[in-house]
Amino acid sequence: MMDTIKVCVRIPAERKEELLELANKWRADEHGPGWDAKIIHRIAKEKFGGLQQLFEEHDWPERGSEMVGKVQRHVKETYGSIRAFADQHSD
Repeated sequence: MMDTIKVCVRIPAERKEELLELANKWRADEHGPGWDAKIIHRIAKEKFGGLQQLFEEHDWPERGSEMVGKVQRHVKETYGSIRAFADQHSD
C-alpha cells in the first residue's frame, strides 16, 4: 500500500500540464480499474493464505465460486471500506 502526502511546489508554468499528467498517472496506478479487487485478493493471499482462508477467518458463509461475488460486500460491511481493510492489513 502506498502512503500518500500532499506536496506543494513551485514549477515553471510551461511544465504544469506535464506534472499534472504525471500525478494523475500515479493516482490511477493506485486506484485504477479493479484496484479494490486487486487489493483484496493480494491481502487474502499474503495475510490469510488465500480467499477461502479469508472467508473462514471471518466466518463468512460462502465457499467456492460464490466467494468472488461476495468478498467486496463482506469486506465493506466488516471493515467499513476497502481502504480501511487495506490499511488494517498493511505492513
